[in-house]
Amino acid sequence: MRLNLTRLICVCFFGLVAVFAITSCTFAQSNSRGAIVQMDRGALNNHFKAMGHRKGAGISKGKTNKEEDEGHFGSLVHFSSSFTVGGVTFPFTMIGHPPKSGRKTEVRSVVVPLRFHFVGFGPNGDVNVDFDPTPAVNNILASPIYQDASFANGIGQFNEMEQRATFFNKMDPQRKWSVKFAPPRLMHAVDILVTPQTVGAFGLVQVGPNAFFGDALFDFVDAELRTIIQVSGIEPDEVPVFITDGVTNEALGFHNAITVTDDDGHERFQAYIFTSWLDPALVDPIVADISTINHETGEFFNDPFVNNVVPTWMYPPPGDPRTVCSGNNLLEVGDPEGNGPTFDDFPTVVVPLNGFPYHLQDLVLLPWFADEVPSSAQNGWYDFPATTDITVPAVYCK
Repeated sequence: MRLNLTRLICVCFFGLVAVFAITSCTFAQSNSRGAIVQMDRGALNNHFKAMGHRKGAGISKGKTNKEEDEGHFGSLVHFSSSFTVGGVTFPFTMIGHPPKSGRKTEVRSVVVPLRFHFVGFGPNGDVNVDFDPTPAVNNILASPIYQDASFANGIGQFNEMEQRATFFNKMDPQRKWSVKFAPPRLMHAVDILVTPQTVGAFGLVQVGPNAFFGDALFDFVDAELRTIIQVSGIEPDEVPVFITDGVTNEALGFHNAITVTDDDGHERFQAYIFTSWLDPALVDPIVADISTINHETGEFFNDPFVNNVVPTWMYPPPGDPRTVCSGNNLLEVGDPEGNGPTFDDFPTVVVPLNGFPYHLQDLVLLPWFADEVPSSAQNGWYDFPATTDITVPAVYCK
């Protein structure tokens, strides 16, 4: 990221056709929102842990079920099944062909670098910081999200091995079934301007002479992502993965699904992911490098349209006196260990690849939500990639 102490003319994101148009604008300096927040490393990490992850509103189950019944569900390969708890059946839809089919699925994704420009900060409104996404994109493309690495159940991409662990005892007898990312398509970087009027609660945070983190409003960033999806030619069977380096949007990351109307008026479903990359040299391992993207991609594979309902669960582990009801009734495999007051009970798992120690958040598996005893996952696991951090299924809220 580059610090520029000269006063700049404010520019704002206007839209894009083949390229992104820029137009000039003016803004009034806000002394409070434009202030640069000074933090030491301890405060910074507490800030990120408290920030956690968010989920989008998703698409209603009634709508996705109707589209599936009418034969135009969309282009994402998916299968549907269900589990029963306390006499109540909970249907779910996940990415891939049915596990018993033995078929392999490669999910197309589009990596979209987001180059943020924080403009007009500091007491005089003359501090401007650019966040270059190139290092984050390169590191993520070389990580276990897209490359094969070694896990407790074998060698493969993270999401591939997570899903194989989940359905190990429910897939085809030869256990050939898999679902993974295909090599991604890399889109050109998109420039996004952030002013003191579009920052989150902490705006621009400084942790060293030239080390900054930025936080933009969730709704502001999400609106930019939706515009990019609408006008950039992303196909419904492609999942855009928006990547930032050092910039959050009132959350470390999130995934969502929306309906998009084509030029011919046809409505389609579009899933997408936003992820920050936080430099492991500046933050603690619990929030470092790919710990956010593996949370979000894991949730995309397990709940692509953000509508898989489960019994509302308590944050694990049940023995921690800090546990509370999550208020979350969705099959979001990253949230139990990646949000809430017990976040720090679950350290990230180091997965080395090509000399880099990538940090992956531990996720729960489907049997944890489904109250399975023992778990039907491989070796009776309830979590992955740690595999032993959680030993009992979810405790539900009363």
